[in-house]
Amino acid sequence: MVVDLVQDAAGREGIALAHVDQQSGDRTEWIFDSKTYAYLGSRGVQVKQADDVKPGTVLEYTVVLERAVVDAQKQRPGARGAGA
Repeated sequence: MVVDLVQDAAGREGIALAHVDQQSGDRTEWIFDSKTYAYLGSRGVQVKQADDVKPGTVLEYTVVLERAVVDAQKQRPGARGAGA
């Protein structure tokens, strides 16, 4: 399903592709910029009551703040040489 008007952990608005786990009642959302479709991050949201967790509770999140191209596996952006 597509969810309009979601926010990532950095507060950026976008759209999300979502999957609801019918057993646990949580929804996993993969959040994208609504204009460029760049991946912004993900979050898990409880959508139905489960034990003491109320619907609407954010369970977890990830956020992509920086992207870069490197020359080698395990090389970090701005570093010189592999594994730097």
